Amino acid sequence: MKIIDAYCGVGPWAVKDKITPCEPAEILAIMDSCGVDAALVFSNLIAYNAWAPDANRLAAEAAAASRGRFIPAFVLAPRPYQESLTPADFAAAMKRAGARTAWLWPAHQQHGVSLWLIGDLLSLCVQKRIPLFLPADNVTPDQIHDICRGFPKLRLVLVNLGYRSDNWLYPLLKLHRELRVCLGSTYIPPLGPEQFVRHFGAGRLIFGSGLPQFAPGGLIAHVMYSRLQDADKRKILAGNIEALMKEVRL
Repeated sequence: MKIIDAYCGVGPWAVKDKITPCEPAEILAIMDSCGVDAALVFSNLIAYNAWAPDANRLAAEAAAASRGRFIPAFVLAPRPYQESLTPADFAAAMKRAGARTAWLWPAHQQHGVSLWLIGDLLSLCVQKRIPLFLPADNVTPDQIHDICRGFPKLRLVLVNLGYRSDNWLYPLLKLHRELRVCLGSTYIPPLGPEQFVRHFGAGRLIFGSGLPQFAPGGLIAHVMYSRLQDADKRKILAGNIEALMKEVRL
């Protein structure tokens, strides 16, 4: 089955440790060993408060050198200064680089998620149909609810969920049809992906490993060895994110 990793960092951190891989060749080798066809990549430097345009440039450069294995995922950020990038600037840069997804990192970029602050970025994602990834450990359930309520057509994908998140996650998913979940990193449904699919179908679950901090092999196995139909496995591992990227209009 085709596998696209929707949650993957590439390139060095501010200080590289001796164990965690980071160079593009290292990431590609892991992908090859696990049968991952492609990955949506952001720059690992974003974790060290790198200026978003710099992080996006590094992601685009890694993608350009990967022969189609990496697809750049751009980081969006508010506009505090007159010379800061506007939402239109981000969209133009995404189009030039071939990026089809975006991220908000409120903790790493040190900004909140109040609608008065990021509303123009959310509007951009709605207008251009850009899937927006958001670490759930950077926000509260109430803030997620406010974002989805204020922008009901936003294709919002939550990452970094915990296995105890279902208590608030499932009610949010029932309220907001465009809200999606990244399977992987720190989130595996307590009773496997079958439980999620039983409640919401396979169309709202997207595979993303959290490379390089998490290895994809075990997470892929949770899908491949589940009792799901093969059609549902294909959606989770690649089909859902492919369908979303095809709808982007930059």
